[in-house]
Amino acid sequence: MSNARLAVIGLFVLCGIALAVFTVISFGDVHPFRHGQSADIVFGGSVSGLEVGAPVTFRGVPVGQVSAITIAYDPKPHQAYVRVQVMLQDDRVSFAANSAGSRMSLARWVAEGLKAQLVPMSLISGETEINLDFSPSEPASLHPDITDQPEIPAASGTVGPVAQQLSELDLEKLARDADLTLVSVRRLTGLLSSSLPPFLQSATRSSTKAGQALDAAREAMSQLVARVNVTLSAVNRLTAMGARQLGGRGADLHALLVSSNQAVLQARDALSNVKEMTDNQSPARANLEDTLRDLSAASASLRGATADIEQNPALLLRGRRR
Repeated sequence: MSNARLAVIGLFVLCGIALAVFTVISFGDVHPFRHGQSADIVFGGSVSGLEVGAPVTFRGVPVGQVSAITIAYDPKPHQAYVRVQVMLQDDRVSFAANSAGSRMSLARWVAEGLKAQLVPMSLISGETEINLDFSPSEPASLHPDITDQPEIPAASGTVGPVAQQLSELDLEKLARDADLTLVSVRRLTGLLSSSLPPFLQSATRSSTKAGQALDAAREAMSQLVARVNVTLSAVNRLTAMGARQLGGRGADLHALLVSSNQAVLQARDALSNVKEMTDNQSPARANLEDTLRDLSAASASLRGATADIEQNPALLLRGRRR
């Protein structure tokens, strides 16, 4: 085999190795040139849904990932724990220096109240992640007999409030309620299927009748408007005619009012004369009373003569004898 051919084969192998390393680094989340700090988190309960490679976040910001999950047994309390090893990236976590010039370490953060909590990533798939946050009011529980690396205490309620509430749900009761709801929906659907078509037909008929009634009302309104217009025209003509007649008869009305005024004055004078004649102290009334007495006496004499003549008609021929 020639040297040139061996060189080509060697170059091909080197390119394959470089491509493999690039693929692992790019898609395998392996960062050989990235430095980080390793820490352990010891959970006393279930870590269901947590896998190697799960993200580690601080208040939602990715700062690392889970590098290993193992089971650790502590012989003193005779209890098994889940030991989760995490790798915190130095380029994501910056430990600032204090006033003395020394940089704070992860142990100082733990002393300040740093806690780790298991939170759900997806409620559907059940995957979980680890979220870091400060909770100084909650006491820290460390396990120096289990781990020899810096330990971040696990917070109580490690599955998060939402997942905790979901885990406390009575799924069997929810399933029974869902079945009952589905049966009720089916019954309602059947009832609607049987009663909705007649209701729609009745509504259609009612709508048709309502449309016909509206058309009839619209026609009647149109006729009424036409009649009102005719009536208003006649009223306008009558008003104009009355105005013209009043204008032409104005002089006659004035003369009539003048003569009426004169008649009223004459009637007032006549009433005054009658009042004067009927007054108790009036001479005309005294003469009228004397005349009335004379007429009454004459009438009485005439009635007596008439009675005598009826009893003795011969008085008309002989007269009365003294």
